[in-house]
Amino acid sequence: MTDVPPPPPPPPPPPPPPPGSWGAPQGGGGVPGAGTALSYGWQKFQQNVGPLLIAILIPLVAQLVLSFVIRTAVTGVAGVAVAQLVGMVVSAVAGIAIYRVALQITAGEPADIGAAFTYDRWGEWIAFSIVFGLIVGIGFVLCIVPGLLALAFFGLAPFFFLDGRLSLGDALNASRQAVSSKGLAFPILLSIIVGGLGLIACVIGVFVTEPVAYVAVAFLYRYAAGQPVAA
Repeated sequence: MTDVPPPPPPPPPPPPPPPGSWGAPQGGGGVPGAGTALSYGWQKFQQNVGPLLIAILIPLVAQLVLSFVIRTAVTGVAGVAVAQLVGMVVSAVAGIAIYRVALQITAGEPADIGAAFTYDRWGEWIAFSIVFGLIVGIGFVLCIVPGLLALAFFGLAPFFFLDGRLSLGDALNASRQAVSSKGLAFPILLSIIVGGLGLIACVIGVFVTEPVAYVAVAFLYRYAAGQPVAA
C-alpha cells in the first residue's frame, strides 16, 4: 500500500466540430477535392443566384461600355495606351464584387453587392489586380503551362489580400505556401478551369460556371486559412 494518490482520469474527448466547419462531414476531415469545392459552389449558387449573377455582370458590362468608348473616341498610340490602363483600373474596381460576395457567402453572411464595394484599400487592390493579372497573363503567353501554374499556386492570393488584408507580396506568398503545404494546387486549378468552361456553352454558360468556381475557390481559401466555412 502507498499514500500516493492514483493519477487523474484522462480528459474527455473533444466535442465534434459544428456543422459546416472543417473536420465536419462537409469538409470530409481531410484536404477537400475539386468535387467537394464545386459541389459547395453549386449549392451556394442556387441559394444566391441574384447577387452572384450581378457580381459577374458588373465587370462584363463595365468592359463592354469601356470598349465602346475606346472604339469611338480614342485615337493614336498614346490614347490607346491610356485607354488600356483605364481598362485595367475599371476591371479591378468592377471585379472586386465577385471575390467579396464569394467571401460573404462562405462566411455565412448575406450576399450584399453594396457591401462588396464598400472597401478601404482601393489603391492597393487596383495595384494588386494589375500585378496579379500580369502574372497570369504573362504565364499564358509563355506556352500556357506557366499560366496554369500561376493560377494553381496564386489562385488564393486575391482572397488572402481581401480577407486577410495582406500586402500584395504577402498575399502571393501566403497563397503559394498554403497551396504547397496543403496540396490544393489541383483542386484550385480544376475549379478555375470549370469556371471557364461556360464559354463553350455559347458563352451563356459562364454565368453559371464562373460564380460556382469563385465560390468553390473561396471555399478552398477558407480551408487553406484554417477558417470555418458556412454550411
